Amino acid sequence: MGWLDWWILPPCPLCQRTAQAVFCQDCQRKLQADQVATWPIETTPWPLYAWGLHRGGLRRAIYQLKYEGQRRIGSVLGEWLGSCWRKHNRQRQPFTVLPIPLHQERLQQRGYNQAALISQAFCEQTGLRHLPQGLVRIRATAAQHELNPLQRQQNLLGAFALQSIPSTPVLLVDDIYTTGSTIRAAEQALATAGIPLVGVVVAARAQPAATQAQIPTPLWPTPLPLN
Repeated sequence: MGWLDWWILPPCPLCQRTAQAVFCQDCQRKLQADQVATWPIETTPWPLYAWGLHRGGLRRAIYQLKYEGQRRIGSVLGEWLGSCWRKHNRQRQPFTVLPIPLHQERLQQRGYNQAALISQAFCEQTGLRHLPQGLVRIRATAAQHELNPLQRQQNLLGAFALQSIPSTPVLLVDDIYTTGSTIRAAEQALATAGIPLVGVVVAARAQPAATQAQIPTPLWPTPLPLN
């Protein structure tokens, strides 16, 4: 690699050092430390396939993806999820992948849907059918991280609808799984059309509050909000 390539390459979004890939080697090593070994990480109320835990470098990476315009991170997380899927799910199954949508107002503000970036790269890795506009958010809602579990459920009642009807069972893709309120609301829209939800794929699984207190504070900046 010549000096001109080093000049043109964007810096690592986590540390701003020069990086040949999206993340520098040091930050990628920290991210890999937060990957989970269990696949799926949970099986009820649906199989939950999470690449890692929402802490440390992965938490900061998702923040950069959602709020700092770092779209490249979505593609990387989707590729990592797709690689895990191919490793653990060897049978080719005719699932349709739907990303959790943003409301149109939020989409215009952000310029992209981070879940759709993840699901696009995930489908490119797995060969599963991608239906990025299949699910729509028909009602603007408050930010979930500001609410308790009951408020989260009430906040999302009737928030989703199917715009395109999948012909196969569905995998939902999102960036973070916290309490499952968003997935339950999306599942209601699928159930209305008789479409089964067979699993949820996310970049990160948020830790319950009791568990978070037991986790050592990572050597990263102050923890950032979930949504």
